[in-house]
Amino acid sequence: MNKINFIAALTLLTMGFVGCKSIEQDVFVPEYQNTVLLPRLTIWFDQPSFENAYGANSYAVKPDNDLENPYGLVETPYGKGVHEVTEKTKLYAGDQRIQDAMNIFVTEIKSNISDPSTRRSGNVVLRIGDVYRKNNYKWSWLSGFTVGILNVCGMPMCSNRTELEVIVEIYDLRNNLVAKFNERGSSKQYMAAYYGYYEFERRAAALALEDGMMKIKELIERDAAVIKAKLR
Repeated sequence: MNKINFIAALTLLTMGFVGCKSIEQDVFVPEYQNTVLLPRLTIWFDQPSFENAYGANSYAVKPDNDLENPYGLVETPYGKGVHEVTEKTKLYAGDQRIQDAMNIFVTEIKSNISDPSTRRSGNVVLRIGDVYRKNNYKWSWLSGFTVGILNVCGMPMCSNRTELEVIVEIYDLRNNLVAKFNERGSSKQYMAAYYGYYEFERRAAALALEDGMMKIKELIERDAAVIKAKLR
């Protein structure tokens, strides 16, 4: 019995050390670039749509006496709480996945979809629609039975499947809608000793967004000539 207790303690200690490993940063840096780039676009991010999708609240200070706008969301041309963002923007969001989504979108637009060296010709907005998220704990009983030993060897503890409805809108400088794209992205990631409990869900969300953006980039490239003509 003492030997079993020793193995269990050693296993849990090992998992504690390796379970805090951060996700590789290149997960959040999409690489695929369109061969035909759009002119420079100002980037807008629909933060409330992501907060609703992930059940997260904003950390932004909200006025207590504004009965018409209890959430303190500022009205913009693209809806309340939709704000302009850059690579330096830090969001007051209660879920790291929202900041990740903004960072991925900014990278996509500035590096893979538009040419930042050209004259500004319009605006682009990212929203998120329906989201499906599910954790599968089918390995949990085996993890408990083996006191976590197999988890240290690489067996998952559970998995997360995330599916996102990714919505990208492109407007001209007069805020006329030029193009709108709607695609679904998905990813399934496992929780193992290599990632913490929250990190595997974060990784799934990032890769699901990138999957949806990959499909949208292909559509933007297909329609690039028409979009560029409307942005002039």
